[in-house]
Amino acid sequence: MSEVFSPRSGRQLAMPAWAGARPMRATPHWLVARVLLVSFGTAISLFVLGDQRNVLVILVAALALPTIIVLRLPLERDFGSSAAAIAYLIVVELAHGGTTNVTSLGYTGMFALSYIAFAGTLESGFVNRERLIELLRQLVFAFAAVSVVQMLCSLAGLPILNGMLSKGAWSYNSLAVEPSHAARALSSTMLSYLILARRGAPPLSFSELWQRETWVVVAFSVSQALTGSSLAVALLPLTIVLALRLRWIVGCALLLIMTWPILQSVELESVHRLVGFLTALPTMDIMALVQADQSGAVRVMPLILFLQSASLDDPSVWFGGGYQIVTQYVQGRLVGVGEDAAMAGFIPGYIMIAGIIGTTLFLRAYLLRFTNLQTLPLILLWGPVLGNSAWNSQIFWYSLLLLRAVHHFAKASPTDSFAFVRGGPR
Repeated sequence: MSEVFSPRSGRQLAMPAWAGARPMRATPHWLVARVLLVSFGTAISLFVLGDQRNVLVILVAALALPTIIVLRLPLERDFGSSAAAIAYLIVVELAHGGTTNVTSLGYTGMFALSYIAFAGTLESGFVNRERLIELLRQLVFAFAAVSVVQMLCSLAGLPILNGMLSKGAWSYNSLAVEPSHAARALSSTMLSYLILARRGAPPLSFSELWQRETWVVVAFSVSQALTGSSLAVALLPLTIVLALRLRWIVGCALLLIMTWPILQSVELESVHRLVGFLTALPTMDIMALVQADQSGAVRVMPLILFLQSASLDDPSVWFGGGYQIVTQYVQGRLVGVGEDAAMAGFIPGYIMIAGIIGTTLFLRAYLLRFTNLQTLPLILLWGPVLGNSAWNSQIFWYSLLLLRAVHHFAKASPTDSFAFVRGGPR
């Protein structure tokens, strides 16, 4: 017998699907969860403005608070820690910059409310694990389908469907604003899918994974390959490996070390840029990183500059210096970027703004308290891949939504293969 969560009486025994039970009927809670995941995980050119703002995501985020109120979503597990993290950010910014960055604070607040709304749908008991697995599977196939169509359009000399920051010529953005965003969204989606699809069982070997998920792995691989991104070259094997048993992870790491000299001689541009970038990374030499991969260098430059300039004796390192301090650290020092540019991803940007204390509160609210054996692969992926994304970006919060979902269903019994109950949730 499998189980289903009910908001009134907790877990209830449910008829398994093979015993003739009818699927759980759709509810407003599942609709909200699905809309949040799809809108945050994809980008449609119709809704994306010239400055890359996704109007659909902004609209969905703006409706999060009314949704919480109307559906009376349970907030006990997530509201307190989330409110503490965002309140600290607001206080720090008001203390240092006044109301000059109220728009950025507003975006952060809306995204946090979207996260709370999504978590509330999970805690309500009306979000079905099987439907979530199927949705993530469909997203992987959708990315692959759009990538292939974009390639065909490019080869035929036609306008690229959903083309935004696609470079064409084997570098396509698929259902994201740009190819590197697609690589991140795909990896988070694929790894979450593979973890949830185990339904609490131990990780698989590569042969077992290939046998069970052949077409999903193929679709994921095609999508990542067609981004033409050096990041995707790293994420394609890394995502699969993180879903496998520990001995496979160790074996692949040893194989990578042994084949590194061979990889350095590969002439494929994306592989060449990745190998050059990873080789230069330990040196912390900004010019060497730029020469290897300009795109990758821009993402790590703020961290290098911060580590070179910050001091633990500086109170702002501990308590935060507000948005204005980002300018002091990076403006005019980002090689290959305009002199007026002052940008940094979550690491180290959020540390600059909210300090070590504020960053700890944020990580505690959205990451660290959800650490377990099933979510650990996602967290290991999140650190180097999404940790340097802008915290007011949809892909950043999409990854946190997925982590919350994987943690939620990790609490269920390993035998909870189907969340079906005769007649729907009670």
